[in-house]
Amino acid sequence: MTDDDFETEQNLLGTILSTTDEVEHQDQKKQNASVDYNQTQTQTKFQFQYQFQTTDSFSKSFEQISLGSDQLCSPISPDGKLQYKNQGACTSFSSDNQTSLENSMIFGNARGFDYFQKQPEQFSPIFYSQTNPIRPSYQKPSQNLEIQLDIDIENMCGNQVLSRKVQKIFETGTPNQKQQIFWKVQANCQEFSKDVFGNYLIQKILEKGSQVYQILIFKQLLPYVLELSKNNFGCRVIQKLIEIISKNDQLINLFIEEIKQNVQSLLIDQNGKYVILKCLESLQIDEVKFILKPTEELCNHMCDSQYGCKIIQKLIENYPTQVDNLIQICISNQDLLYKSQSGNYIIQYAIKQPKNLEVIANYIVNHLEYLCFNKYASNTVEAILEYLTPKLKNDLIQILIKLSDQNRMFIFINIATNPFGNYVIKRLLYTFELEHTQQLLNLIKQNLNLLQYIRQSEFGQRIYTILTTQLNDQN
Repeated sequence: MTDDDFETEQNLLGTILSTTDEVEHQDQKKQNASVDYNQTQTQTKFQFQYQFQTTDSFSKSFEQISLGSDQLCSPISPDGKLQYKNQGACTSFSSDNQTSLENSMIFGNARGFDYFQKQPEQFSPIFYSQTNPIRPSYQKPSQNLEIQLDIDIENMCGNQVLSRKVQKIFETGTPNQKQQIFWKVQANCQEFSKDVFGNYLIQKILEKGSQVYQILIFKQLLPYVLELSKNNFGCRVIQKLIEIISKNDQLINLFIEEIKQNVQSLLIDQNGKYVILKCLESLQIDEVKFILKPTEELCNHMCDSQYGCKIIQKLIENYPTQVDNLIQICISNQDLLYKSQSGNYIIQYAIKQPKNLEVIANYIVNHLEYLCFNKYASNTVEAILEYLTPKLKNDLIQILIKLSDQNRMFIFINIATNPFGNYVIKRLLYTFELEHTQQLLNLIKQNLNLLQYIRQSEFGQRIYTILTTQLNDQN
């Protein structure tokens, strides 16, 4: 082989080797590119899943956020590092009561949310489920519940979620948890009693707590009975307290001594009336007799109030032989009582006594149409019909056959077609003897168009049936 041939062969071999190397280099390059692409896709997918889960968890958790709840947690950042500066502020991902962020925040005691360093033995609110990587799962915290209870109770006032949570723990929790709640609350039970949500926890302790707890709460609240009785929320606690002590004579005596000198102050207060009524309903009759005299002195004021009327009604039931003076004062204010849901019962009780009948009946006759058009006053007019004397019955009929000043229609027709008054006419036609109703029947005979007018009325159809029957009986 000549030198030229050898050189040509070497050049050919170099070309073949370089081509092979290039092919291998390209294959390796493609393989590396494929690996990089797969890694990029995997990382992109993971980031997308994380963003989706984080957004999803926030959208769900913000509707259940609760400061100081039993799950001290916050969504974890992608690098797994979180920092937290202010202890006691947290979000709950498993609260039974879903509330908005606005309702859960404790105003006036702001606690900032910040990133915090995740510590061992703490928590991890989110981890990725192998079976369902899209929807996050939540791990239960390992934080000490007793420590959280301190935070919850401190921030409970004004927070409905925390109030309900602490109530639930007191009702179903361990003895240690109950004791922790009690001692924390007992020191400030006056303030809790006046809180819109805290008062329910005091009521729960009185209702579900031991007798020792009940007595300690009673002694703590006793000096503030008058103040709490006039408070919108405190009066509820005092009412529950009255129920609890109703069977303990010693505690009842202490309570009565506290309010006895301030009965009038409670009778003129809207919330205080609730407390007085609860005393009349729960305590023994002899124990609350002292309420009778102050009520007589304030009767004019009481007649203008629904709960004032309920107190008077209860006194009449409890002391039927000792309320003559009280009833006489009520009768002098009967114009206030007829249209009251409770006050009309006072008049109905008074008409059962003959000495009061004529005064009440004369008032009713002179205001018949006005009273029959009222839902509650019509009940009183209906009740008095069976007690009227023959003279009073005749006076009532004479009013019914007169023309009304309102529409120049017979008063009888106006009342018979009224949604409340028709019951009065029906009772009258059943109760009065024929000698009294005859004037009404004669009026219908002379004006048969009145009968058709009653028939066409939605509320007069029952009256039409009764009148038709009685007219047919006379024929």
